[in-house]
Amino acid sequence: MVTKEQQLTELRSSLRRVMRGLWHRRRPTPELLALVHGEPPLGRRHVAVLAHVGHEGERTVGEVARELGLTLPAASKLTRDLEEHQLLQRREDPADRRRTVVTLHDATAAQVRAWLAARHRPLEAALAALTPAEREAFLKGLGALADALMEESARGSERPHHRAPHRRGSHRHRP
Repeated sequence: MVTKEQQLTELRSSLRRVMRGLWHRRRPTPELLALVHGEPPLGRRHVAVLAHVGHEGERTVGEVARELGLTLPAASKLTRDLEEHQLLQRREDPADRRRTVVTLHDATAAQVRAWLAARHRPLEAALAALTPAEREAFLKGLGALADALMEESARGSERPHHRAPHRRGSHRHRP
């Protein structure tokens, strides 16, 4: 009989391998770098923003920031960099001109979608190896793990810069 400790050991080992693989996927691939010319060079955060917009579709810069845990200025800079490489398009939101909407650039959308499809292959292969009932159980377990990890933090997936500033008691030099 497999003990709870053995199951936890196996889970930790599998998660280490998964995290290593996910971290590696954030590096720009040769296929993606072939679309990039000039400065600035693409980094891991550029890849994350491009993949997110490619998967989720049209987003405001604020939504990209919130969904990826970035500051609004960081998300704006990353989308501007991707626009300079003609990977994303930025435009004013017709409903609210203060907001900027980003989507895949028409000139490179097909290549970016092909790059995203290649990124999906390991995920598709993992799900294909399971029966429908196993897939459902796997996704349920993964969701439970994600929920438990988010509960660990009082603010869930919010980053410190999204939180209200912490104020200690009154300071002797402040009124």
